Amino acid sequence: MSRTKRLLAVLLALCGALLCGCGQRETETEELPVLVIGSDNYEPYFYLDEDGAYAGIDVEIATAACERLGWTASFQKINWQEKDALLERGDVDCLWGSFSMTGREDRYNWAGPYMYSRQVVIVQASSDIYGLGDLNGKRIAVQTSSKPEELFLKHQVPGVEQVDSVYCFADTVDVFAALDKSYVDACAGHETAYRSFMGGRAGQYRVLDQELLRVGLGVAFYKEDDTGRAEALSDVLRELKEDGTAAGILERYGVDAQAALTE
Repeated sequence: MSRTKRLLAVLLALCGALLCGCGQRETETEELPVLVIGSDNYEPYFYLDEDGAYAGIDVEIATAACERLGWTASFQKINWQEKDALLERGDVDCLWGSFSMTGREDRYNWAGPYMYSRQVVIVQASSDIYGLGDLNGKRIAVQTSSKPEELFLKHQVPGVEQVDSVYCFADTVDVFAALDKSYVDACAGHETAYRSFMGGRAGQYRVLDQELLRVGLGVAFYKEDDTGRAEALSDVLRELKEDGTAAGILERYGVDAQAALTE
């Protein structure tokens, strides 16, 4: 073989090796399907930690579920009041933020429930409110678009014929600020979130024994979503409950896992 032919053979071999290498790298770095998850700030379910990273019960459960499905979880903080428009436009794939399935079963294509939560009423420790019936004629603070807002405005709270007024706030901080300043007589919302907020102020508040409602929390996809993602996610969420993964996450946040995971 001539020198020219030998050089040509070497160059062809090198090119072949480079092409094979490129193909291998592309396979190794092939991007996983992305699930864009919309939520708003609601500690301990979804919030930014000290390093500016998304954290919380929902973030950890979503991450674990997506890993098992071979998906990448991508979190987006959204304006919760715009959630339905964002979902319909496809700006987010699903809503995952301590979202109550109860009473909304037909509005979305759901995955879950992945846990349960009590909707409760909180009052100041010195309050003369001890039962739901004592809320008649009182002022109540809730978060906008929450289940308690719907219950009070639609007069669906047992024993409460008519409250004086319902004040809606954007977040938990504003809700408790209204209670602290006595602008309202009570506030209502998810027990887990409210207890987390009250954690550093033991004895200042009191949770009424009588709950408003016990709800299942789920992941909401657009009603017409036919990709099968909701069904696949439901199966994996069930696995996380059965193998103890969900319980481990809840316990790290001080939640009674047995109560939260029992239907």
